[in-house]
Amino acid sequence: MRRGALPVALSSIAILLCPQACGYRLTGKNQLLPASVQVIAVPPFENRTRRPEIEQRITEQLTLTFIKRGGYRTTAREEDADAILRGAVTGYNTTPVNIAPDGRATRYEVLITAEVELNLVPGGDVLFRAGQFVFKQQYNVEEEAGTFFDQEIVAIDLIARDFAEAVVTSILEGY
Repeated sequence: MRRGALPVALSSIAILLCPQACGYRLTGKNQLLPASVQVIAVPPFENRTRRPEIEQRITEQLTLTFIKRGGYRTTAREEDADAILRGAVTGYNTTPVNIAPDGRATRYEVLITAEVELNLVPGGDVLFRAGQFVFKQQYNVEEEAGTFFDQEIVAIDLIARDFAEAVVTSILEGY
């Protein structure tokens, strides 16, 4: 064999074997959900706050996250489901965290609290329950009056996405 051929040959073999061996995947299986659960109903969350639309954004993000994570189908119809994820947005608060010299708030923090419960159908056995999810996000407010609500909606959407990721991860990975 020529000098240097052995390292080249070994490198070639490693490259050929790597696609099968180097992929990232989770091991184990979901210990929280029984195998019979294939379809999860995600009816609209209850809104116990004065902030409109917040429950719609959270419900939408939960549905999208279950679809994105794969393995389970979602539906809004409880009668078509093997499990039902119900929840409520229990708190919503905006607080100024930075004040300009003229007394105007230039940065706010949005805080959202929610509770969720996943029940088996039929029977209603509790598969997952979390009584106090807390999420917050800060955003800047520009000088123009109309941007306050635009930035608040962006913050709410970011919280809804983070909330959905946390809930789905907790359910699917048993944390």
